[in-house]
Amino acid sequence: MKNPAKISDALLSEFIASAALSGSAAALNGLLTTLRSSPHANAEVWQQVASGVIRAGFSKPAAQLLDTAIGRFPHAHDLLYWRGNALRLSMLSELAERDFRDVLRSEPGHRDAALSLAFMLREQGRLAAATEVVVASWHTRGDDPAEVLAMLAFLRECNAYAQAHEIAQAARRRWPENVEMTAIAAEFALAIGEFAIARDCLHATLDRDPRKSASWLRLAYCQRYTRRDDADLLHIEAAWQNPELDALSRTCAGFALGKALDDIGDYAHATVVLRGVNTMARAATTWREDVWQQFVERQLASRTLARVDATPDFAPIFVVGLPRTGTTLVATLLGRDRQVRDRGELNWIDAMYAHLASQNLLHDASALAAVAKLVVAQMRRDDTPARWYLDKNPLNFRYLDLIAALFPQARVIHCRRDPRDTALSLWMQHFAHEDTGFAYDFSTIATFTQGYERLMTHWHTTLALPIFDLYYEALASDAPLTLRRLTDFLGMPSLPDETTQSAPVSVIATASVWQARQPVYTSSIGRWKQYAPFLPELEHLF
Repeated sequence: MKNPAKISDALLSEFIASAALSGSAAALNGLLTTLRSSPHANAEVWQQVASGVIRAGFSKPAAQLLDTAIGRFPHAHDLLYWRGNALRLSMLSELAERDFRDVLRSEPGHRDAALSLAFMLREQGRLAAATEVVVASWHTRGDDPAEVLAMLAFLRECNAYAQAHEIAQAARRRWPENVEMTAIAAEFALAIGEFAIARDCLHATLDRDPRKSASWLRLAYCQRYTRRDDADLLHIEAAWQNPELDALSRTCAGFALGKALDDIGDYAHATVVLRGVNTMARAATTWREDVWQQFVERQLASRTLARVDATPDFAPIFVVGLPRTGTTLVATLLGRDRQVRDRGELNWIDAMYAHLASQNLLHDASALAAVAKLVVAQMRRDDTPARWYLDKNPLNFRYLDLIAALFPQARVIHCRRDPRDTALSLWMQHFAHEDTGFAYDFSTIATFTQGYERLMTHWHTTLALPIFDLYYEALASDAPLTLRRLTDFLGMPSLPDETTQSAPVSVIATASVWQARQPVYTSSIGRWKQYAPFLPELEHLF
């Protein structure tokens, strides 16, 4: 028998050439005629030709081709899988889902069908359904550590931290020497508040590979330090002082050490460490003041975007402000109400603004409507419906004009805090995203803050968007009164008193993982004064 790959390559080349001359319909008819008449065209040949047609950009002809192939080879599951892909690319998602699920019913361990279905469901905002597919795949294909790591990364994107935690702990027990598995297990344990488990995983990770840079930061987040001789603090300090450790790992260890020294009140030593580590971090970032200033000027000069019709029964809440101003705390308190879905820090507004701007579509009504529909799906998802949906990405303040256009019914909570406390908190924190690359120098923090203030003043005066200015100091000093005012603004029933106390929280995946689980406290108010003798910039620049 002839080589199936050679046969399919020849047929595919003939189809592409014919499509260029006479169109895809005529080319498909010729291809079908050839395949039907060839004695060598088995299921593998049909599948390879069809997958090539899909890759060449002809998804609808590929689906028709696979219709015929499935009729000839009804038990060839790969044909059904490839038709699912062709239908997905043809925007026929319901039919694609049917094919993928049919494959998985017949062959539960079909990895590619599970992945394609999970990614399609996630694109639709159906994160619970996508999670179910991946968890089922784990039960049938959980024997390859690389594949399990990919599953866990996917579950992280779905915000399915509880399910990921269970899988990661089981995988860690199965492959105790796999440092990648142990590190990701620590990440999930920390996010759901299992601090003892997270700490155990982090010790195991760093003992095997101290270059797992983020693990140093996570270790510092597992507790509030009270003693200078704490074993974890000393371990972190040794990493910071180790010249043989790579730059990123030392950077993370330095920020972790600064946090630990701050916990115990050693502000002078914390300042020395943090000055050094911020210098390292600033050298590594690509954030530029001129680019930020140009963005601010463009936003201030831009004309108002056209409004999209409000989505019925959809009440989005956007928590914005400078990072480290209490956005996680506010979202966590509101999220304890059963009618609120706290979706964490979503990146959809940023991504959609960049997409629309790159296509010159910011003022295109149909494009804005399509984006609104997409963002609604990603915020609503497919879990139990709620009254309010919350996105707490603080940097969304940059795009309140887009939010006002997409969601005229939205409510915005603008978190504010003493600028000196904010600047100090930013300077003490290591951020993974380049958007926060300004945080490693007080002068760039000041520049960013000035642009932020100008934008928020502009939005307040130009947008017909309800904005509630929530001051961290007011929330910390009198949480019940501040929350009553906030819930009145949102049109929400008053939160029960226990929401201001320590209460169960499902997932926190930010640096506030410890603090946001504690009762509301006032010790962070005026914290900058403890550093004033060592950081004169706090008074000079802010």
